[in-house]
Amino acid sequence: MYNIYGFLYPNNNFDLDLAARRLNERIANSSVNRQENVVTISSGEWSIFIADVTGDHVSGETMGITDRIAGFEQADAFSLAANPRRIEIWTEDPDPMMEHFNDYLFAVEVLKSFEGVVVIDPNEPALL
Repeated sequence: MYNIYGFLYPNNNFDLDLAARRLNERIANSSVNRQENVVTISSGEWSIFIADVTGDHVSGETMGITDRIAGFEQADAFSLAANPRRIEIWTEDPDPMMEHFNDYLFAVEVLKSFEGVVVIDPNEPALL
């Protein structure tokens, strides 16, 4: 339902454990579980995931997404694409009544709290 990418400049201060802790503090009655590079934050029957994704595919996808964002500077796109790593936040549980929309906004805020992170809605694509 909700999906966010955090593109990382080469000099960023993103920390997966700190992001999970910050988001856990914002989501009422939530718990945290980490398995390798994926953190799950659960509240009742709803969960949100944070993953630290690395791979050769990341750079090309970064360029493909930033190319579709109006006004996005090409120099910034190249700088972001130089880092084969990004952060992905998503949910798999439906939220038809938007009861967890604020939790999604908290996730956006958490990503923005780190230096060197550009927060993107990959479905639009658009800057958040």
